[in-house]
Amino acid sequence: MREKGRILWVLASLGVAAGIFYSTSMTGEVSGAASMGIIERVTALMPFLPFSEDTLNFILRKGAHFVVFFALAFCVAQALKYYMGGRKLFFCAWGTAAVYGVLDEIHQYFIPGRGCAVGDMVINATGAAVGTGLVLLLLRKRAHIVEGTHSSKDIHTAKGQNPDWEEFS
Repeated sequence: MREKGRILWVLASLGVAAGIFYSTSMTGEVSGAASMGIIERVTALMPFLPFSEDTLNFILRKGAHFVVFFALAFCVAQALKYYMGGRKLFFCAWGTAAVYGVLDEIHQYFIPGRGCAVGDMVINATGAAVGTGLVLLLLRKRAHIVEGTHSSKDIHTAKGQNPDWEEFS
């Protein structure tokens, strides 16, 4: 089962990365039309929202950056937890997602109607940090639960078999 878990998280990471690449390969016109379609649905369902369409567009687009890089880092951290823990896990998973975010922004520079924005890179990296941090919190919580009820061998399994687990506590 552990091997299946590793493979599934690697596949999930690749799937999220591919989804990001696909969506950011759309021209600005296509991407803008997709965003406006979502905003029209949201305003139809929730006409009481006190935001203009421009503000909702900004929230949607920047929120999407945060969410997709949160998801990417979460999946990468889940895949890496079998090999490392603590600070090493955090910086490897976060770094992978954050670097991908920078490269993706540079990629957008070459797409008609799109651009490369440092602010988006920061949002991508922030989402990645939160996604990776959540994995570490979940692993830590699981390890504390296991510590109270199982042998030390089981604790190391719950901690991703990492002898340096406590370094991030």
